[in-house]
Amino acid sequence: MKYSKYFLHELPEEQRKKGFGKMQSMVAYTDNDIIAGSKYFSVMLMGEEATKIGGHGPHIHRDPELLVALGTDPVNPKDLGADMEMCMGEEMESHIITESTMIWIPANFIHCPFRILKVRRPFLFIQCQYAPKLNETSLKKLVKEEMRDKMIFIDADGNQKD
Repeated sequence: MKYSKYFLHELPEEQRKKGFGKMQSMVAYTDNDIIAGSKYFSVMLMGEEATKIGGHGPHIHRDPELLVALGTDPVNPKDLGADMEMCMGEEMESHIITESTMIWIPANFIHCPFRILKVRRPFLFIQCQYAPKLNETSLKKLVKEEMRDKMIFIDADGNQKD
């Protein structure tokens, strides 16, 4: 069909084997390599296994980002079903999120660590970066050395191929 290229039901096989597509919890993602002209967008289903990761370390992006934590209870969609921490700014101001929430991250704004503290019911976590490809500069120096090995840090210049 003429417009089927704009519908993404499953990642192309080559994308499912590399980068973010390999992640078990990744429901869907796209960027300019997958759908020409799109921005980086991902959806992950966060369950109990997410509490075993020490979190995503502090970082910045060249472009703005919108994060969404979305509860999955059809009776009470505002209830996130989890406790999640998001730290903001160089001083790492801690915010505990327990209900469906959108978080706006301006370009070059320090954010994270981001940690899933408790999961009572899986929830959706959506990341939309206003860039064709994910770009991220980790700021490991903002985390105590003994915590660095427990966190995920990503350095991506936006030119990577996966």
